[in-house]
Amino acid sequence: MATLAKVTIILVGALCFLSLVDVANSAVPEFIVKGRVFCDVCRVNFFNRFSEPMPGAQVELECRDKKSGKVTYRLTGAQTDDHGDYTLPAEGDHHGEHCEVTLVKSSRAECDEIPVDGSGKKPAAEVTLIANSSFRDKIRLANPLVFTRKEALHKCVQFFKDLQAALGRL
Repeated sequence: MATLAKVTIILVGALCFLSLVDVANSAVPEFIVKGRVFCDVCRVNFFNRFSEPMPGAQVELECRDKKSGKVTYRLTGAQTDDHGDYTLPAEGDHHGEHCEVTLVKSSRAECDEIPVDGSGKKPAAEVTLIANSSFRDKIRLANPLVFTRKEALHKCVQFFKDLQAALGRL
């Protein structure tokens, strides 16, 4: 009887220990950030029907403190696959921080311009890396990012006409 009690105590102790190890391992939230990079062959600075996936492009994930603006987390060197898709394994709960994916380097010499808006801001895809958010899973999808060509392709002429006609109907 004493042997059974000892075995039970050892088993209960081992289960408690394993539970603590599991809690310790899951204490740091892990996220998977996914997105896609395109070449904007029409130079309109947004994804459109002529945009081409860009394999081999580099992106970066960066989080900054919302109050100070100081960089708190950075993942560099991520590269897109054959379809222009990237996957970034991010760690940590970034509550109180602004996290975004930005373009770093193009893989195509003819499509290597990083467009900027009127304020001089480069394109960025904001992502939420907060453990206690409304998202149920660990995957975070980022909006597409685009590099632009030095010159628009000829096939874009019809796209511009269609776009102008659509805007005229508004």
